[in-house]
Amino acid sequence: MCASAARPVVSHFQQVEDGRGHDARGAINMGFVMDPNKCASNGNGTCEKARSETEKDDYDPFSEREVSRQYSNLGAFFHLLKGGLGSGIMAMPMAFSHSGLILGVVGTIVTGIVCTHCMVILVRSAQTLYFRLRIPTLGMGETAEAAFANGPKRLRPLATFARNFVKLSLFFCYAMSMSAYIVAIGSSVQQMVEQHSHKDILDQRIYIVALMVPLIPMCQLRLLKHLVPCSFIANSCIVAGLGITVYYIFHELPDPESRRFGVKDIQGMPIFFSTALFAMEGIGSVMPIENTMKNPRKMTGWTGVMTLAMTCIVALFACVGFLGYLKFGDNTLGNIALSLPTEEIPAQVVKVLIGVAILFTVPVQYFVCAEILWSYISPYVTPARHRLGEGVTRAVLIICCMVLAVAIPDLDLIISLVGAIFFSALGIFVPAAIELVVDWETSDRATRFGLAGKNGALIAVSVFTAVSGVYAALYEAVYKPEAQPSP
Repeated sequence: MCASAARPVVSHFQQVEDGRGHDARGAINMGFVMDPNKCASNGNGTCEKARSETEKDDYDPFSEREVSRQYSNLGAFFHLLKGGLGSGIMAMPMAFSHSGLILGVVGTIVTGIVCTHCMVILVRSAQTLYFRLRIPTLGMGETAEAAFANGPKRLRPLATFARNFVKLSLFFCYAMSMSAYIVAIGSSVQQMVEQHSHKDILDQRIYIVALMVPLIPMCQLRLLKHLVPCSFIANSCIVAGLGITVYYIFHELPDPESRRFGVKDIQGMPIFFSTALFAMEGIGSVMPIENTMKNPRKMTGWTGVMTLAMTCIVALFACVGFLGYLKFGDNTLGNIALSLPTEEIPAQVVKVLIGVAILFTVPVQYFVCAEILWSYISPYVTPARHRLGEGVTRAVLIICCMVLAVAIPDLDLIISLVGAIFFSALGIFVPAAIELVVDWETSDRATRFGLAGKNGALIAVSVFTAVSGVYAALYEAVYKPEAQPSP
């Protein structure tokens, strides 16, 4: 992922139409690299659309990719696994506290199936566009733009809107996730301070504001190679913290009969699905990984890399959610580490490890968010002031995330809102819309009926999840003090 001003796919199509030739530079957008467009003109000013992977064609997009940094199938599997197994797994017990044990397991599996299917159709749609447009790689934003630019004529004017919708959804998704991370770190620090001081010293918001001291310089890292140590530290701390947490979970595990098997009220399931989407949705990492695979055709399918990785992720998330709720019950907090007994040393170690893990996760997750914002601001900044402008932009952005965390220091609420609004849009709505547009004109009437039915259902699920999730999360936030029993 690199920083550069991106040229939209549509503008390239317009250049071909005007006969001005090709841009020799690669377009880089929202952190996802797209190689130079190679769009064949068919004589009447539009790009060829007739290419499908099953048809004979001497053009192979996969052979034209950069070969120096390609992942094997195993490497791609572990990258997908690492992308899915972030700090969101610590929120799964809280999700189960809204759904109950049985519905939680079923809901996690259903959510995993929907997420996996949407990732698969996104990759397949992008690969169809590779052959159709003779382009070796596309990012998620460029895939949306190219799909609409070459779809049904009535939808082509929406191409630029589609790209901006994906970019802005990614931006707000990552920005609000930063706020959730900041709240989680602040809560961990507050618990540790209060445990050792034996009294409430400061409001949680003070700890959140104090986090700007390390976060502002950490978020100035602009090269991916500088973020590798952050990723390594975060992953190591999460694994260690999760290991100690598992010990606590299995120590004196209660009888399952003492816990609910289903929801306690109607608001439970929307909050569960929103939280599960926040925890396991990894749609943003799919296209960058696919773009760097040695054998991208192995990405999808029943035994594909993505299916195997998501199966492992869903199984692990279901286990952590089930056992975490079984252990802590309805008093489970948004981060399971916060539910551990604060007076015990191993539990304090977990809180420190998870706090450090999230702290070093922030600059990694922040990278894409900052790149998207800078791509909109940089055209208005003179080249001589680009470095200063980008630094100020990054500082202001993380401060804005902090302000949101101070305004809403409720981890459960932020997680539910981000999952309901942005992950349902990016993870379900966008892939369904892209597949519908890409395959519509090349499908017969019967296939169109099935395509519209299936993707229409996914879009409806996305909209319902967003509306019901937001309502349920806000309702829970307003009435939680009365509804939650005291421990």
